[in-house]
Amino acid sequence: MASDQPTPPVGSSARPAPRSTPLNRRTVLRLGATAASLGVAGCSTEADRRTRSMTPRSSTTGRSTASPGAVRFDTVVIGAGAAGLTAARDLQAAGQTVAVVEAADRIGGRVRTDRSLGVPFDLGASWIHGVDGNPITKLAATAKAPHAPLDFDDVAVFDHGGARRSTADFTKVSSQYETLVDGLADHGRAGASFQDVVTKQEPDWMTDRLKQFFLSTYLTFDTGDLDQLSSTLYDEGEEFGGDEEVMSDGYDHIPALLAEGLDVRLNQPVLRVEQGDNDVVVHTTAGTLTATNVVVAVPLGVLKANAIVFQPPLPERLRTAIDSIGFSAVDKFLFVWPETFWDEVDFLVYTAEVRDVFNWFVNIDRLRPDTHALMTFAYANEARRLEAMTDADVTALAMTHLRDMYGPDVPEPNAMRRSTWVNDPLARGAYSFASVTTKMAHFDAFSSPAGHVHFAGEHTSRDYFSTVHGAYLSGVRAAEAIA
Repeated sequence: MASDQPTPPVGSSARPAPRSTPLNRRTVLRLGATAASLGVAGCSTEADRRTRSMTPRSSTTGRSTASPGAVRFDTVVIGAGAAGLTAARDLQAAGQTVAVVEAADRIGGRVRTDRSLGVPFDLGASWIHGVDGNPITKLAATAKAPHAPLDFDDVAVFDHGGARRSTADFTKVSSQYETLVDGLADHGRAGASFQDVVTKQEPDWMTDRLKQFFLSTYLTFDTGDLDQLSSTLYDEGEEFGGDEEVMSDGYDHIPALLAEGLDVRLNQPVLRVEQGDNDVVVHTTAGTLTATNVVVAVPLGVLKANAIVFQPPLPERLRTAIDSIGFSAVDKFLFVWPETFWDEVDFLVYTAEVRDVFNWFVNIDRLRPDTHALMTFAYANEARRLEAMTDADVTALAMTHLRDMYGPDVPEPNAMRRSTWVNDPLARGAYSFASVTTKMAHFDAFSSPAGHVHFAGEHTSRDYFSTVHGAYLSGVRAAEAIA
């Protein structure tokens, strides 16, 4: 989304050892934490436009695959998201010459903040998942990026048909959800999805609308499609302590900070990465760059699509990891009205007939007063379906839900903004998850380079996949392996 996990036995398909806290990043219900939305971004910042050049060093001797006169660096980083920018920053600090090539016209990757409606709307990442000890917390302080908690228990709950449900019912089912995710892996088996197992063991979770809300918003949102989610690895991952907090002025402050002083080259899609005996050549649409090492920090969806050709081909361990790790679909939607008509609570819950679409609304007024805005979500196949719909049809669907909740007089919104991550060729989805074909060893596979080609990104973090802090820490790891 999005969204924002794990520490298990390598390659094990058996149930991992239990953790002190459940997997779900949104189990702040039990932890007393808070949250608000999965991501945002869009406007270019000064860092987006930064293309400062550095003096490249001359080529070394030995056979090279580079064309004559190719510009040479110690390291070329592919991708200007959190992972790539972190790797580049650390390598430059270690004295290396570094260039970052980015296919988009902006930095940030799946951190993208749209400010066009006067409300900072994160289309991608927006949460700091556990503020205690989280490196993003320190970066936010340095960037002077405000963040704040929202209370998961501060809800107004509506059933399909418009009837209000009690907060006592909500709290009761939230406790039952915790019990479910704590114990279902005991019944999991290799190759079986979470949906397969829960349907067999606890079938009412697939039919009761309030229970479906929890599966949708607290599990599908955090992981991926329930019919693809591993029934043995769904609760893998590590978590930082403390509240989950939302970047109330946009997450884009973080990549802007990371990019300061870097040579970032925008609008340069990479076509091919070619290794020779002594160097690696990166072929882009704008020319060729040569380096001793390369860091590939593009989304897993881009690797799955084979959008970058590797010569020689990547080793089997990496090709298998790319194919086997799941990649989710999450989209976010912002609606703005001339005035607020909804309850003064942090979250609106709607137990719709169809799960995974417009069932959870974040009250942006609680983060930025008088914005008269709600943010909502679509996950899994509903996200994919909505990406094929027009803005007008998407708005009509959202209004059907809101009018069922608040009555037929709810006005049309002034404006709407949305993400379309699945159809974005530079992302092709939201974030990684442990699917029925995944082993934890697949995340570990990215820790070792393929020759002088290193990998970074949230999908390369065994402990913190699907999070910005996982991406950041993977960039640190990649830089340490090179410097």
